[in-house]
Amino acid sequence: MLRSRLHKLLHEDRRTALICKNILGSFAIKGWTGIVQLLLVPATLKCLNQYEYGVWLIISSLLLWVDTFDIGLGNGLRNRLAESVAKDDMPRARRQVSTTFFMLIVIIGAIIGLLYLLIRQVDCYRLLNVDPHLVGNLNTIVFAAVAVMGATFIFKFVGNIYLALQLPAINNLLIALGHTLAFVVILLLGSFSNVTLLHVALAYTASPLLVYILSYPITFTRYKALRPALRQFDKAEIRPLFSLGLQFLVAQLSGLIIFASSNLLISHLFSPKEVTPFQIAHRYFGITNILFTVISAPFWSATTDAFTKKDWQWIRKSTARLNRVMLAFAAALTLMLLVSPWIYNIWVGAQVSIPFSMSLLMAVYMMVLIYGTCYSNIICGIGKIRLLTVVSVVQAIVYIPLALALGSWLGTKGVVMALIAVMLVSAVTNMLQFEKLYAGKAKGIWNK
Repeated sequence: MLRSRLHKLLHEDRRTALICKNILGSFAIKGWTGIVQLLLVPATLKCLNQYEYGVWLIISSLLLWVDTFDIGLGNGLRNRLAESVAKDDMPRARRQVSTTFFMLIVIIGAIIGLLYLLIRQVDCYRLLNVDPHLVGNLNTIVFAAVAVMGATFIFKFVGNIYLALQLPAINNLLIALGHTLAFVVILLLGSFSNVTLLHVALAYTASPLLVYILSYPITFTRYKALRPALRQFDKAEIRPLFSLGLQFLVAQLSGLIIFASSNLLISHLFSPKEVTPFQIAHRYFGITNILFTVISAPFWSATTDAFTKKDWQWIRKSTARLNRVMLAFAAALTLMLLVSPWIYNIWVGAQVSIPFSMSLLMAVYMMVLIYGTCYSNIICGIGKIRLLTVVSVVQAIVYIPLALALGSWLGTKGVVMALIAVMLVSAVTNMLQFEKLYAGKAKGIWNK
C-alpha cells in the first residue's frame, strides 16, 4: 500500500514528483548532517572545556546575524528566479543571478569592514560575560569567525539557485559537506594538545566556505544559462529583488534577535556554562525541526511555481499533506521526550546535566516551530509576507524583556518559556493567513 501511494505521488505531476525526489534525497543527506552535528558536540568538547564550548556556542549564535546581512537578496533571488524559470524567461533569470552575486560582494564586503571597526572598539569580554583568564584573544576570534562567515555567504547564494530550481536536496548536500569537513578537521584537532578556541572557530567557519567555493564552477558549468557575468548586472533588477528581499530581511533579523539572543541572555543572566545544557537540549529536539524542514522546504519554490501558474488546488492539497506529516512529528517529539534521559547519557555522559523540565519545554517549543513552519513556507512561496514580517518584528520587541523577566524568575527554563510564547503568535497568524488566502478573503495586510 505504501509503495502504491509513493508511486502515485511520484507520477502525479512534475512539481509533486520533483518534491518527493528531493525529500527522499534530503532525508538521507539531512540524516547524515544530523549525525555529524551530534558527533560534533563530543568531538568539540574534546578540544575545549565546557566553559570554552559555551563561549563558542555564543559566538556561533552571533554568526547567524552575519549570515542574514545580505539585505534579503538570497531569498529575494529564490522567489524571483523561481518566477522567471516558471515563465521560461532565462535571459532575465541570468540577470537576476548576476545582479544578486555582485550586490552580495559589495554589501558583505562593506559589512565586514564595518564589523571590523566595531569589534576593535567593543570589549567582547564584557559583552559576552567571558572571563579573560579562561579565554584569550576573544576579539580576534570573533572577527576571524565573522570575516570567514561573511565570505561564505557571498558564495552561499549558489544554494539559493538550487532552491529556486526546486532542488533543495543539492543545497542540503552542500551544507552537509561543509559540516562533514568541519567534523573531520575537529577530529584532527582533537589529537593535538594545544588546541585553542580560535582553531575551533576557523574549523567551523572555513569548512563551509571551501565547499561553496568549489561548488561555484561546478554549478555554473552545469547551468551555463545562469552563469554570473558583470555585463549581465542590471540595475533594473535591484528593485524587484530588494522589494521582496527587504521584507525577508526584516523577518530574518527579527527571528535572529529571538534565536541568537537566547544564548546571550543565558550567558548574561547566569554563565556561559549554562548555555551548554540549553543548546544540547535544543540540538536534540531540534532534530525534528530539521527533518520537518527537509519535508517542507521543497514546497517553498514549488508553491512559487504553482502560484505563478494559479494552481491553487495543488497548493491546498500540499498543505493538507504537510498537516498530516506534522501530526507524526508530534508523536515523535513525545517519544523523544520519554527517552531523553538515556539519550543524553549516551551522547554526552555525565559531563552535562539536563533537567527533564528543560527537555519538556524544548519539545513543546519545537512543536510550535513545526506548526508555524508548516504554513510559513507556503506563504513565503506565495510571496505575501507583509503580515509575517510585522508579526516577527513584534515578537522580537517582546521577546527580550519577556525572556529577561521569566529567566530571572524561573532560570534557564524561563527563557525557553519566552521562546514558546512569542513563537506561538506567528504559528497562529501563519495558519490564519493561509486560510484567508486560499478562500480569497485575504484583504489589507493579509494579502500583501
